[in-house]
Amino acid sequence: MSEKLFDRRDFMKSGLAGVGGLLLATSRPKEIIATQQKIISRTLGNTGMRVPIVSMGMVSAGHPGLVRAALDAGIVYIDTAHDYHRGQSEELVGEVVKGRSRDSYIISTKVGFGRTATSLITGLYNTAEATEEAFLKNVDISLKRLGLDYVDILYHHKPWRRESALYEPALKAMEKVKKSGKARFLGVSYHRNEVEVTQAAIDSKLYDVTMIPCNFKQKHYIEVREAIAKAAKAGLGIVAMKVMGGIPAQDPLKPFNASAALKWVLQDSNVHTSVPGFSTFEEMDIDFAVMADLTMTDPEKDYLRKGSFGSWFILSWRRPVFEAMYCQTSDS
Repeated sequence: MSEKLFDRRDFMKSGLAGVGGLLLATSRPKEIIATQQKIISRTLGNTGMRVPIVSMGMVSAGHPGLVRAALDAGIVYIDTAHDYHRGQSEELVGEVVKGRSRDSYIISTKVGFGRTATSLITGLYNTAEATEEAFLKNVDISLKRLGLDYVDILYHHKPWRRESALYEPALKAMEKVKKSGKARFLGVSYHRNEVEVTQAAIDSKLYDVTMIPCNFKQKHYIEVREAIAKAAKAGLGIVAMKVMGGIPAQDPLKPFNASAALKWVLQDSNVHTSVPGFSTFEEMDIDFAVMADLTMTDPEKDYLRKGSFGSWFILSWRRPVFEAMYCQTSDS
């Protein structure tokens, strides 16, 4: 994509000083490239929800005008969390979607339990504090911040042991949330022990979606890919996070290739969407270009070969396997 999605000057003219000292866009930017018909979409497992392969993670986004622009340009799914920016992220999302047709966007949030020193070390919850009541209270707080009656996906946030992913008070709370209509689907989001927790998600027979770290720098990428394939086969929706693998300090001699990193993840058709935390228009330009075309350029392949053992192994030693497994062309 050689053109920019937006004329930044027009965007800035449409903004006014807003909440928290941020610029709040009050009108749709004038120049939005009509990419909607080109965007690659996939079905999020057995949920039946059709989503573009790039969605918007709110872990770093702090500009309501950027979120509005993303929705206007074709982003459908926005992911936030109860504890992002002490609740300000959910409030921002709620303000942005206010007045929009409820069936025009998909919102997920993530709720968990407060961390103690023990849980950080062992991955197990403090049963005195991690109660069904505490989980349900956090869900209600999140819905109030969002200004919504329900979220499309409610994630159990940050369990990194099988026992925590299957923790009975959390599962009972989530069942109640879904039964009450406060969430359409249930998911689990985790940062560690991907294979173990993914299997737990499959075994639970409760989770509809899994949000899993996946990137070209993972040393255990083969195991992660296999876990993703197994979960997708079981009908779970697969949402990839941490897709950039951690962006290093800016080095003008070794620039980070975000496009290559994102394509590497999304060329696996078992990954239904991704939630990169883009926070600038330049980053969004990159994401929309990837959404329209997953074809790897030679410079991108070269970057990945040099970037990590895992991606080198796929692209060089097992190139035929890579092309057969991950260079999918059936998306629409």
